Amino acid sequence: MNTSMTSTNPIESGDHWRPVAYVAMQDRGASQRIVNVLERAGWAVISQPSGFHLIQAIAGVIDGDQPGLRPGLIVVDARSRGCTGTTIAAGLRDLGIVIPIVLIAAPGEPLPVSPDQTLCIVDSASAERTVASLVAITSLRRPRS
Repeated sequence: MNTSMTSTNPIESGDHWRPVAYVAMQDRGASQRIVNVLERAGWAVISQPSGFHLIQAIAGVIDGDQPGLRPGLIVVDARSRGCTGTTIAAGLRDLGIVIPIVLIAAPGEPLPVSPDQTLCIVDSASAERTVASLVAITSLRRPRS
């Protein structure tokens, strides 16, 4: 697992719990800007190189093996390598898992409208602002076990 944190447990910082965000973006500069927004807001960030790796990273979480690493937010390229963000979002929804997801569309890629209010589909220029807005409205309370 590749994390931006140096701690052995990315959700613990000192003696308090932190929400977890998974980020899988091909544009390293844009990805780092989003990671910075999340970390400044107190989130633990687990970065993955592709959608395929993201699915591998959250598979145990979905199965309940690592409930402490359950994502509070996923940021992924809509057309990520290996497994697209749209496929990841649809798969999680099919399993009844509702996690806020930000899908990043490529420049010039049409942005579909989603009736799911926890799914934000944005262009890369709006991604940082969208993540900052979601983080601002998301509670930092420890999830119920």
